[in-house]
Amino acid sequence: MLSMEEIEQGIRVTHRNTALRYSVVDAGDDEVLLSPESDGMQDLVVPVKLFREEFVLTDRFGLGRNRSRSRSRNRGRGRRQVPAVASGPKVKGKIKKLVRDRGFGFVRGDDGKEVFFHRSGLGSTDYDSLAEGDIVEYVVQEGPRGARAENVRTVSESTAAIT
Repeated sequence: MLSMEEIEQGIRVTHRNTALRYSVVDAGDDEVLLSPESDGMQDLVVPVKLFREEFVLTDRFGLGRNRSRSRSRNRGRGRRQVPAVASGPKVKGKIKKLVRDRGFGFVRGDDGKEVFFHRSGLGSTDYDSLAEGDIVEYVVQEGPRGARAENVRTVSESTAAIT
C-alpha cells in the first residue's frame, strides 16, 4: 500500500489489476487526480483510500527521489509484481446496479453470476455513459476481495444477439 508521503505530483503509478499506467497530476486530502499514459483515455479522479490500495509506484518511471526511497525500502524483500492486463474468456452480461457517487457497480453475467466492477476497470467505456440494463462484455479476474469484472465495455444488442 502506498504511503501518504509517496503520493505527490509527478509520480507515475500502475493500477494493480489492469496494469494501466498513470501520472499523478494533483493529490488532495480526499482525492487524487491521475492522467493516463495511454492515448484515448480520460483523466481519473480516485479517492485517496482506494488509490493507496489499488495503485503501485511504477519503479522504472518513478522520479529519482521516489525510486531510491522505494528501492531502499524493498531491499531484501520480494518485490510485488504488477499483474498483466486482464485476459481470459470474455463474458457477456447486463449491468444490474450502478452506484454513481462511489464509482462502482455490479454486472450479472449470462451464466447468472453477479460480479463487482469499478470505474477503473472500464476499458474505453466512460463510466458515466453506462446505465442499469446495458449489455456489456468483460473479463472476470480474481482480486484480493474476490471476483471482479475488468475491461468492461458496452456492446450493442444486435452484436450481443449475433454472438
